[in-house]
Amino acid sequence: MAKVTLISGSVFGTATLTADEIENQLESAGHTVTRPDPATIDALIDESVELLVVCTSSTGNGDVPDDLLPVYAALLNEFPRVTHLKYAVVALGDSSYENFCGGGIAVDNALAELGATRLGGPMKIDATEITEPEEHAPLWVIQLINSASTNRTSD
Repeated sequence: MAKVTLISGSVFGTATLTADEIENQLESAGHTVTRPDPATIDALIDESVELLVVCTSSTGNGDVPDDLLPVYAALLNEFPRVTHLKYAVVALGDSSYENFCGGGIAVDNALAELGATRLGGPMKIDATEITEPEEHAPLWVIQLINSASTNRTSD
């Protein structure tokens, strides 16, 4: 089973609730989950971290939430080595805003630009269509992680 590091950024708590459910279902599926609180860049640059899941909402004009901002800023300003990471982003947003899921997309782009390997996505969850993202995101994350684990063992 996979060792997963899960970090989240939330404005009103929905992304935290969704991350809680992702954590619960990953553990129920036999995966080991580490959830640093607060999230720090150290959790990403640790070479023992193989799989990273980021669950985040957006704030303002599609910005990264304040509780995830230190990690995002470190990615942009410190250019850490993250080529060892495989990752997935669950981005929560509202499509009635111009920068739909902007926070998650920004984190996804930063990780990709620094050499991390995207497992899939980002999964964009629209609050105008899905009112309970915690019911949809965990299955997507588990499928990606299982696929990555299968690919790793067949290499």
